[in-house]
Amino acid sequence: MKAIQTIVSTVSVCLTTLGLLLAIAPFAGAATLPAETGPASTGTATPTPVPERRASASTVSVTPSRTNHGDPVSLRGRVDSRSSAVRIYFRPSGGKRWFPVKRVPTDNRGRYRTVVEARSNGQYRAVTPGGRASVPKNVLVRSRVSVAGVRKYAKLGSRVMIRGSVSPAGGRRVKVVIRGAGTEVLNTRTRAHGGFRVSWKPKASGSYRVRVFAAANGRAISDASRQIRVSGLRPTHASYFGPGLFGGPLACGGTLQPGTRGVAHKTLPCGTKVTLRYRGRTVTTRVVDRGPYVSGREFDLTEATRNDLGFGDLGTVWTNR
Repeated sequence: MKAIQTIVSTVSVCLTTLGLLLAIAPFAGAATLPAETGPASTGTATPTPVPERRASASTVSVTPSRTNHGDPVSLRGRVDSRSSAVRIYFRPSGGKRWFPVKRVPTDNRGRYRTVVEARSNGQYRAVTPGGRASVPKNVLVRSRVSVAGVRKYAKLGSRVMIRGSVSPAGGRRVKVVIRGAGTEVLNTRTRAHGGFRVSWKPKASGSYRVRVFAAANGRAISDASRQIRVSGLRPTHASYFGPGLFGGPLACGGTLQPGTRGVAHKTLPCGTKVTLRYRGRTVTTRVVDRGPYVSGREFDLTEATRNDLGFGDLGTVWTNR
């Protein structure tokens, strides 16, 4: 009987021990299983890397991308919301170095906006405090051509001075195109400060159109000035008509009155515009009648036109016809 009790006790102890071993086996096995590394696993435990959080690259847009020298350019974009500000840099066209322009704060969504002055062709970019730079954006700057006051009336034989400046400054090729009695081109260069100067003589009476063109260079693209009108004037003999003829018909229609403005000419078509200049006064009027029929005279002025010019009975006036 004692032998049977001994055997039962031994079996019970063995079963208890076996249960304990089975209970702790999963934990012991987990400590020795190799980490999963995918199809090419080597069986060596490799911890999965945790990506380091970095600021995203900034962005920048330039509006407009082509503008006049000195005009404002809008820059705006977005960076990581953790950034409190970005720095704007500029690199001139053809250059390698980036120059700081300004520091711009961002809002709580990482957005920013600022305005700079267009001074030269080049690129802008925004850089975060962490050093992440945006993709550079180009801007083209159009030259600005300024022409000083040009004489509107030039007597044949006299010189007309055409002067002005081109910005940005520096040595620039300048072309002055004059259209009227044919086309004439004058070439010159600006000085270091951007100024230019050239003189011109009208070869015949008539109306001329003057325009100045500045060639492109590395700093700016080309541009042209506004069109300037110049009248070339020649001398001619004139008289006036009026008293004793008021109320009479005009060859071009209507009747002559004391307030009628115009001139008489033998061949110019009715209605032709004529510019007359006398002792600093200038009048532009139309052909309204035929005449004069006196040798050596080309124009007859109505009394109103004569008074506007401060003209006498006979004399020399300057005309573009």
